[in-house]
Amino acid sequence: MESIAELFKKKEYYHAFQPICQLPEKSRIGYEVLLRSKAGIHPEALFSLAKENKMLPELDIHSLHHALSTFFHSSLEHKNELLFVNIFPSTIIEDTFPGFIQKIARSFRPFLTQIVLEINESIMEGECWSEPIFTRRIAELKKMGFLIALDDVGDGANIFSKIEDISPDYIKIDRFFSQELSSSLEKQKTVKLFVDFCKDAPQLILEGVEEEEDFACASFLGVAIGQGYLFGKPGSLPDE
Repeated sequence: MESIAELFKKKEYYHAFQPICQLPEKSRIGYEVLLRSKAGIHPEALFSLAKENKMLPELDIHSLHHALSTFFHSSLEHKNELLFVNIFPSTIIEDTFPGFIQKIARSFRPFLTQIVLEINESIMEGECWSEPIFTRRIAELKKMGFLIALDDVGDGANIFSKIEDISPDYIKIDRFFSQELSSSLEKQKTVKLFVDFCKDAPQLILEGVEEEEDFACASFLGVAIGQGYLFGKPGSLPDE
């Protein structure tokens, strides 16, 4: 069986980059990097399979390193932009994680304040949040200069306690809330709740924006940053 590192070298696994834009101007502030496979396996299925085979931390770590290398070793204007990279809580609490992240910090030291680690809030990772080492390591990452985003935020009862636990720099609202936002008063109320909550910090990002009317509604509600097909589909970097 080929190692995950070899699969990246052969481009069996690769990354797509989706723009993240300031509202209402639609000016790009960075990208989210998304893992893809040449075989067309859905990313969630890919990560679930890796978890079943106890290879999730290895996949996560190689994906992070490959994404940073692709982005920051390319040559054009996005070197000054943010890069949002997904990482699982179970990877962060791994014994090998501190050594790995120190290597990342040395290799990409000029860019640390442009790297936003998106903490996945999936149900299968829920137990990791209660581990004391998890919040300690998040604090260490922030001290090193990394930025932190809480990903796929919904309206769960414990979401505000999670925000308090890790003090993220960004909160990304799940795409559910952007779909038909302009015609749903309930979704508008929820989005406005987060807008008001994030008035000072952290910064709010609405995911899954696809229609002009939902973009206009999000801007009216005070959402400052958006992501979705309206701003650009995941793909190669402009200079690749």
